[in-house]
Amino acid sequence: MSRVQLIIILIAFFSCKKPLIPDTIVAPNPPVVSEEAIRFTTNIDTGKVILDGDLTLAVSITSKIPKDGIQYSIISTWTDSAKQVFKIDTTAVASSLTFNLKGQNRTGNYTIQVTATSKSSVTNTTSKNFTAEFIPSIPAVNMEIDRKLNWNDHAQGKCGPYDFNKDGIPDIVTWSGRSADPKTPPLLYVKDYTGKIIFSFNIKDKKPSMRDSLNNLLIDYRDINNDGFNDFALTYMGEWDPNPSAGITTSKFNGINTFLLFSKSSLDYEIVEILDIPKQSQFNINLFDWDFDGLPDLLASSMNEGIYFKNLGSNKFEQRKLTPLFVQGIGNKYDYDKDGTLDYINLYLNQIDENGNYVSTNNSQILSVVTSKSVIHFPVVGKKIDKYIMPTNNKSSAERITLLDADADGDMDLVLGSLIIDNGVWSYLQDYFENTGGQFTYKANYIEIDKFLIGDLQAWAGDLDNDGDIDLYYPTYFKNQLNLPKWQYFWWENTKQGFKINKKFRLKY
Repeated sequence: MSRVQLIIILIAFFSCKKPLIPDTIVAPNPPVVSEEAIRFTTNIDTGKVILDGDLTLAVSITSKIPKDGIQYSIISTWTDSAKQVFKIDTTAVASSLTFNLKGQNRTGNYTIQVTATSKSSVTNTTSKNFTAEFIPSIPAVNMEIDRKLNWNDHAQGKCGPYDFNKDGIPDIVTWSGRSADPKTPPLLYVKDYTGKIIFSFNIKDKKPSMRDSLNNLLIDYRDINNDGFNDFALTYMGEWDPNPSAGITTSKFNGINTFLLFSKSSLDYEIVEILDIPKQSQFNINLFDWDFDGLPDLLASSMNEGIYFKNLGSNKFEQRKLTPLFVQGIGNKYDYDKDGTLDYINLYLNQIDENGNYVSTNNSQILSVVTSKSVIHFPVVGKKIDKYIMPTNNKSSAERITLLDADADGDMDLVLGSLIIDNGVWSYLQDYFENTGGQFTYKANYIEIDKFLIGDLQAWAGDLDNDGDIDLYYPTYFKNQLNLPKWQYFWWENTKQGFKINKKFRLKY
């Protein structure tokens, strides 16, 4: 066999064999890279959360973030009612996120579940559960921030906090006692609940010849000139100190001075004196539209005297006579008819003088409401009410009124605050009179009373637990006396069947 023939035979042999290399080349699978298990922390990891409405939740991922991001699921449930109040599902690739959890605004307990799941692998997921509680925050003021302030004035004639400079902190319009110089009248102050002085006024800076004054100041405020800022009315009462060598054995009034502070801007005023009467006393001051012409007037005496200063506009006032609209009693201001402007409320009742005698033969009990259009009179029935000029042992003396829609029926009900002296020990009572249409009717024991707890003359009103109804609370306390005998603080929860004492709270200031 020749060499050529051998080559031909070998070629033929190998051409008949199946190729050893496959027709399609398949690449091997890449190795699986497993994700790092998701780990995260939050700003509420440290323990039980105390809520005050919305909750800011910050989530920080401490592990490597999956390439497709993370699916977050956050659920908040009000466990007291098994009601889900907040839920959000969102995807993000950031290492930290902040969420505003709404709905935690009712008193009680909550559970908050936070879940982070890889968008690449649903099995890579982590959850955390937290407990939280909403405890009502009470806007009462610690009276220790300045003992010289007239805190009683802070409560009298008002039913809730107010904010003159709109900084979110409630303010107090009051006065401080005069200095050691008996010729120095008291100062007007506006302070906030932290003790910060917002505004002060010394009448001697405007009128150095001002007579000396009693250690108090009658104050009212309202936007008289309609510029959006509150104006002030101030009355000073002067007196002679006893001077036996001059034949003066007792103090005597030597006159009154009344000034109006008209705002030029926020807490900047033009001072106008409208009343300077020697040898006369005065224990009343009220800014209100007494003649229904749309302009606030000044009542610088009791209503039954009928003397008032009519607002003529342009910061001018003129003394006029007014037919009495009601018989003077205990006053306050509320928007009774809910038309957006304050109405004047007056409770006339049985007043007893220092000798134990009624000052009037008219022992009716009438609540008068002066609106921008008319005067409405309502009998107050079901309980005899007395007010003592000089409080007497083992008697109760009515001192303050508060109006609120306690039963959510659309009209204002009456709460009457009284002082009680039991064998020389002072305590306080709050009585409830329901507005039944044509009159206010007493409901016994509707407001729970515990004389061993903190007390005050007037209760303030507000929806403290955010459940849609109005609760009651006292607006002042002494911080260093809390939980001492008769100084345990509380608030009244509106239960629809009455106001019940609730000792679970936080003091806001």
